[in-house]
Amino acid sequence: GNGLVYVGSQFGQSQLLRILDAPSPSGTVSGGRTDDRRGRGTGLEDTTYLSLVEEHDNLGPIVDFDLRPVGDAPASSPGGPGGRGAGRARQSVAATCSGVASEGSVRIVRNGVGMSERAAVDVPGIKGMWGLRRSFGDVDDSFLVQSFVGETRVLGVQGPGDVGMDRGDDAMEDDGDDDDEEEVGALAEVTIEGFDPARSTLCACNASVGRHDLLVQAVEDGVRLVDSSTLACVARWSPFDDDDDEDEDDGPSGFITVASANESGQVVVALRGGALVYLAAEEGDGDDGPPSLRRVGRTALDREVSCLDLSPFRPGTSDDDGMDVDGPAACVTASPVVAVGLWDDSSVRLLSLSDGDALDELLRVDLGRPASGAPVEGTPSAAADNAGEAAGARDMMARSLRLVTMDPRSSSGTNPSSCPPSSRHGGPVDMLLVGLGDGRLVSFVVDAPSPSSRAGAP
Repeated sequence: GNGLVYVGSQFGQSQLLRILDAPSPSGTVSGGRTDDRRGRGTGLEDTTYLSLVEEHDNLGPIVDFDLRPVGDAPASSPGGPGGRGAGRARQSVAATCSGVASEGSVRIVRNGVGMSERAAVDVPGIKGMWGLRRSFGDVDDSFLVQSFVGETRVLGVQGPGDVGMDRGDDAMEDDGDDDDEEEVGALAEVTIEGFDPARSTLCACNASVGRHDLLVQAVEDGVRLVDSSTLACVARWSPFDDDDDEDEDDGPSGFITVASANESGQVVVALRGGALVYLAAEEGDGDDGPPSLRRVGRTALDREVSCLDLSPFRPGTSDDDGMDVDGPAACVTASPVVAVGLWDDSSVRLLSLSDGDALDELLRVDLGRPASGAPVEGTPSAAADNAGEAAGARDMMARSLRLVTMDPRSSSGTNPSSCPPSSRHGGPVDMLLVGLGDGRLVSFVVDAPSPSSRAGAP
């Protein structure tokens, strides 16, 4: 249906093709990429009524295969022999001899998450992207915030009845007779009035605070709250005009270097010099009062902050179907902790976000520990080993963090004894995911702090 036809191949790649109403030259752009294989899969050389939409790899026929374990870790790493990962089963991959005659090839097949490219756009210099919904209760995103060096651009999904979005100058030049033919759902550059377009965005998200439906933007000189209906800035906080500072100087060192926010209105920013500030969006007074940003706590760390995350752990449900996390408005939960990674430090700290002890350290997770029998500092062999240890320490530094709740039943290899007591019967598991400088991903099970116990265990 819909003008599509699927062509399955016994030896070659299977293809999903679209039947065109009019002929087009072979090798035209289709499905976000260029098909420059003239006549391949179409049978036509100059023009064709077929357009390639997707191509699916075909492993058959498999003449021979071998199953091999992979993923050995060095002895000094957390997952190596003697480390936290000792005794874990290694993942296996299958090496297959696929195809026939001149089309034969060796394929490596592994179990994991696959990504399929649907479209590609060359955007040089981009530093980060965030998807935002026009309203907090929406299911689909309406804005794509793109952060560049020294500026921020926003792409918006155009559709009938869109209001409050001013299209950029480049988009305005194309307006005219083609308006009626504009495809619903197309992306065009728009302007969100309350955002700061002249600075790089460090963090952006939707937030629901009481009756307020907000968009949050953090840039190097402050945090902005934007009303999602009018797209106007309704509250702003800056480290340079923080009225709560009595004995601290937020001079040039007060620029924000890293920021993280969540949908409950919690915002944590790291300032140049190692200071950490916790902000909370609050509902305005009365029926028409605007929201505000209140500084809840501030602390000074001994090093610069490399990464932050305050994603809330998702509460599970009591039914047998597992966690209920579908829909943005299903559950707005405040995070009890923030995860902090530091430069030149092979550890991750979990800090409290409670009002009474905001930003107090609850737990420190060591990402790398010296092996037993390491040279003692000051001995002749220590100087030679320190250079290698320094390089290894850089690889063990946290570059990205994520607090997430996962379902252990989705993994057949989960060891119940490695889960906290509340999760050993199939319940959700709170996890800390750490991306290291050498590209590896390390995961820890976290016992979230409760009012009666402020302890955590990786």
